[in-house]
Amino acid sequence: MNSFLSSIRPRLDTEENSDVIIVTGNESADLDSIVSALTTSFFLNSSHAYPGKIILPFINIPKIDLTLRSDVEFIFETNNINNGLIFFRDDLPTLEALAAKDRLSLFLVDHNEVMGTMASLSRAKVIGVLDHHVDEGLYKDTANPRRIEMVGSCASLVADQFLKTQMERDKKQNGGEEPDWVQQVTRLLLGPILIDTHGLKPEMKKAKPLDLAMAEFMLPFTKWGSMGDLFSRIDSARRDTSHLSFYDLLRKDYKEWTVQNPITKKVVKVGISSVIGLMDKYAERDTKEVMQTAIHTWAMNRTLDVSMVLLADDLGEGNGGYQRQLIVNPVTEKVHGITEQMEGVAQLQLERTKIIDTEDSVSRGERAYLQHNSTCTRKQIWPFVEKLLTDSPQPSNL
Repeated sequence: MNSFLSSIRPRLDTEENSDVIIVTGNESADLDSIVSALTTSFFLNSSHAYPGKIILPFINIPKIDLTLRSDVEFIFETNNINNGLIFFRDDLPTLEALAAKDRLSLFLVDHNEVMGTMASLSRAKVIGVLDHHVDEGLYKDTANPRRIEMVGSCASLVADQFLKTQMERDKKQNGGEEPDWVQQVTRLLLGPILIDTHGLKPEMKKAKPLDLAMAEFMLPFTKWGSMGDLFSRIDSARRDTSHLSFYDLLRKDYKEWTVQNPITKKVVKVGISSVIGLMDKYAERDTKEVMQTAIHTWAMNRTLDVSMVLLADDLGEGNGGYQRQLIVNPVTEKVHGITEQMEGVAQLQLERTKIIDTEDSVSRGERAYLQHNSTCTRKQIWPFVEKLLTDSPQPSNL
């Protein structure tokens, strides 16, 4: 993998007329997005699917923010991945120059619509999509493959799309010997599959048959003992938030959307952060005033009309098990009434809580909830929010 990564920048410098394909995950840049982008770019390069083109993985965050992702750092360290060879948002000027010369194409993984943070590259043709989110119906005439399936992890789609074929091809070329990259790549791919499906536990209702099949296929090649042990190690790294402020947690795993209400034509900007740990934990560690200040400051810094924070933690059997919570922060008058509308989404099973209420937060209309339907993640919640802001009848002052 590092051999492939180390070849990219020299090729950009010397092959001045070569076209470039960016393989990029979504702007939350979680473990699944990063690993899917890294491994897909490796497979596309190894298979010579696009002869003569330079293929590079792009992580849609500033490089400095990688330190916020302790699970990604754990996976990189245990698999000897040199992150200095990967492209980050810091490299956008280089990529924008390529786009301006019509030398750039995009291959999307873990999302199926070019994110607003990559607006400067939106002219580039999308030539491939592998994703497990709601299908936005785009790029049907340009993307091949265009594979969107509701599996637990995008890494499962990457493995199914490329792994066996590339293994067989390289094994044949190596005279029957197992390719030397197999252990590293299967270890990379197995990590996000386990994290996104909560260790393939059936009671979490995240793992689909393809996730199970890919995990079982890859485990022997990783030379790891058990999936349970691996999940525990990665999850422990992911859950270690002791070194992060609450503000850092808000920007650690964050996605942003812009939608337009078809009636009022007003554009609404929505940001949703996912945080490991529950409100009680951070209220005790940081105080509820610090939490509310962080939420408000983040919303203002991102110029949001509404910000939401999804919190989750597994407290173990006997302590309540897996739990989710939701904080809704309406920032502008464009989203007046959004908290009441969210409370009306029966699927979420929201219950009002005052764990982090302050006088200032209540005056701003912020509301916090226990989310009793613990199976609804950001991927499931966003379509509800989008529908409330676009399709449903809106308050008269929206």
